[in-house]
Amino acid sequence: MKKLISALTVLSLILMLAVPASAGTVTYTENAGKFIFEPGTEYSLTDLFTNFKGVMPGDHLTQLVTVRNRADNQVKVKIYIRSRGAHEGSEDFLSMLDLKVRVLENGAMDYMFDAAADETAQLTEWTYLGTLYSGGEVDLEVILDVPAELGNEYQDAIGLLDWEFLIEEYPVDPDDPTPPPTGDMGVSRPASLMAVSVVAIFCLLFLLWKKRKGETA
Repeated sequence: MKKLISALTVLSLILMLAVPASAGTVTYTENAGKFIFEPGTEYSLTDLFTNFKGVMPGDHLTQLVTVRNRADNQVKVKIYIRSRGAHEGSEDFLSMLDLKVRVLENGAMDYMFDAAADETAQLTEWTYLGTLYSGGEVDLEVILDVPAELGNEYQDAIGLLDWEFLIEEYPVDPDDPTPPPTGDMGVSRPASLMAVSVVAIFCLLFLLWKKRKGETA
């Protein structure tokens, strides 16, 4: 019997003083679907995008997000991701931002998403990230480009963007390699199914930006 469990995490992009860079992590722990989102910020305990702070028009920013399996040795999981696009009312603002997502695959970072932030594009359907045994992980690199010409009409704008992670949990088979790899083994006996909803909050507070422009004039 499949079991569906959902959890919510918040990713934020806010124009403010810069904070130290840190990788975001989505950790699957225990069996039956417990997730931990780190590092969190003062804006949300589940905020993954600590690098998307101190944002200014013209910025090119990168955030590493690591998805990992810390369940016991008897469990392997298949990881999928999809985008649900912008929330109602956020489309115009997010359409001004360019977002790219790359996944580490075969030793190279391959683009799996490259479009305006409001679109679902290549992540409209569930997209496979990898099969992770206990201790395995997969890295995502999220790249944000803010146009230098972004106008004052977007001051104080707030946008919401939905992502979802899907975890399929499988028992480890006796004939699996030892030590096991992290690649897809082609297994087909799901023990449970967990869906994790990831919400990205994009906030550009242009009052601070305009103040900085005046200070440098």
